[in-house]
Amino acid sequence: MASTSLSAANTAASQNLRKGSGFVENKPTQCSFSIESILGLEQKKDGVPVVKPHRPWMEACTNLVTDRLSFKRELSWYRGRRPRTAFTRNQIEVLENVFKMNSYPGIDIREELAHKLDLDEDRIQIWFQNRRAKLKRSHRESQFLIAKNTFTSSLLE
Repeated sequence: MASTSLSAANTAASQNLRKGSGFVENKPTQCSFSIESILGLEQKKDGVPVVKPHRPWMEACTNLVTDRLSFKRELSWYRGRRPRTAFTRNQIEVLENVFKMNSYPGIDIREELAHKLDLDEDRIQIWFQNRRAKLKRSHRESQFLIAKNTFTSSLLE
């Protein structure tokens, strides 16, 4: 008996929910936001956007060179890249001779070279770093060529 009245109550509640959900579906709901407002595309009645959409890629395309220059000027800390050091033949010759003797010169040798070659010590340090990288790269390439030649000669035999 209790189960029959419980079942009838569940059926009545289910029907009320269906009727209520049908009523809610037909009623237009008002949200406090819209997709257009989120995207910045909300328009007035005359078709003019209320808020300008945020599209930095569009602004970046206009006058790219002048924008970059003005941006660099606005940043007081930005000084740009330092100009590339052009070594003379004599400087390169001296540096190469020192490199043959010692590819990792200490600070005292670098400072002495800087004084004699009229260069900054940090430029000499960078030159040695680059020269070691060049040596490593050429060594790797020569090892590759040796392996390649060995492999191709073994295939031909």
